[in-house]
Amino acid sequence: MPSAGQANEQVGVMDGSMGRLCMIKGIPEDDKLWSARGLVEERYHPIIVEAHMDYIQAGSRMITTNNYAVQPHYYRRVFEEDWEARIPRDTELAARLAAEARTRCGAIGEGVRIMGCLPPICESHRPDLTAQFIRDEGEEACRRFYRSVGEALLRGGADALLAETLNSWEEAQLVIEATKDLGVPLLISLEGALRSEGLKSRPHLAPEIAERVLEAKAQGAPIEALGFNCAPPEDILRALHAIDVSGHGSRLRKANIRLAAYANCNDRKAVHDAGFDVQKFKSAGPIRVREDLK
Repeated sequence: MPSAGQANEQVGVMDGSMGRLCMIKGIPEDDKLWSARGLVEERYHPIIVEAHMDYIQAGSRMITTNNYAVQPHYYRRVFEEDWEARIPRDTELAARLAAEARTRCGAIGEGVRIMGCLPPICESHRPDLTAQFIRDEGEEACRRFYRSVGEALLRGGADALLAETLNSWEEAQLVIEATKDLGVPLLISLEGALRSEGLKSRPHLAPEIAERVLEAKAQGAPIEALGFNCAPPEDILRALHAIDVSGHGSRLRKANIRLAAYANCNDRKAVHDAGFDVQKFKSAGPIRVREDLK
């Protein structure tokens, strides 16, 4: 997907996983805070900056802020007293660390965009838990969360907002409603398998998502791209193929909405088969790249 200044290029390069790279570099694995551990403890801030710099030096023209795990479901269980105040503070910090990395890269960093992460509000790969969370908390509370996160990212230096690994169109719509008037481009990326609340993979429904994105842009939302991410490459290819054969690909291009795709190449079939219970990750064994994708 092209980045700013790449309008004549057909492909733009995003970065890779921040959470996994930071853990490889020394941030401890934490099954409560996940990648946010690197923000909460100041001693790990240099690792986050270094990870961003690695991606820039490897050719990434877009880097994503490391606040994917800075969300209510995780923060409440660790910071019972002040979780709500911590979220915007740690989110802004994530953007500032990305901006620091870009500056430290000098000329190589010129033109690199900082994509401010708007994460799933409850859990990844769990549209069932997400739907329940939205019902329990109320849509207005969810919109307030995304608004607060979007504003914090912009204060920290983000150039655009990337809502990623979203579980459903309902979640995506809350993001759009909360951030559409913040004055920056918005990229909407759903978990590429488009799972049902029964956790069944449904990438063939991608044209329905594309139609809703087109409608949102026609109503004034500054949507720059529609993406599919964090799913097996096969699911994302099916989603993109469905968009192409349905005619939505050409309609997206005419609306100046680009397509984005970034798959998860790890072997996590056992985790998904077990219902993607994050508390059972360790029992599923270490995370490894699929043998057929090495």
